[in-house]
Amino acid sequence: MSRMKHLKTLLLVPMLLLVWGAQAVASEVQTRGGAFYVYLSPAVEFSEVLERLYTEIEAQSWEVLRVQDIDDGLREHYGIDIENKVIYACRSKYLAEAIKENPNVTLLVPCRIAIYRVDYAGRAAGPGAEGGKIVIGVTNPIHEADLLGIEERETIKVVADELRSMLEGVAEFYH
Repeated sequence: MSRMKHLKTLLLVPMLLLVWGAQAVASEVQTRGGAFYVYLSPAVEFSEVLERLYTEIEAQSWEVLRVQDIDDGLREHYGIDIENKVIYACRSKYLAEAIKENPNVTLLVPCRIAIYRVDYAGRAAGPGAEGGKIVIGVTNPIHEADLLGIEERETIKVVADELRSMLEGVAEFYH
């Protein structure tokens, strides 16, 4: 193999791995440590991902109760420039059903969906970070029910499926 072909091959392999890695990152919802996660390329706009997440929440007929702007608070009080939001969401119909099954389910409400950017080392990051990814995560309510000893789970299973479906919708949109 000529030196030029060898050099092109050496340059092409990392580029292919980067392209494949970016696609693989957004291809599926991962379950780790009792939570569902989606990892998206750092190249996508944070605000667009946030809007897409709102669309997926509404598609499941859930309500956004409020958004906690963690990034704004840390920027204002500590000068930390990151992208980090927590969306508090609920579906009142499920809440009514779950409370009938077990009032301790109130401890799980509302569902909190986090969206944040990390750098290549996994540290909180802002829009100018090199490498890394945008992360969307939500605690699996079945895992939370396990921790609280809640055995009545019919509604909780439906909630978990819909939360996972929301993340899948975002992942599929960016795949």
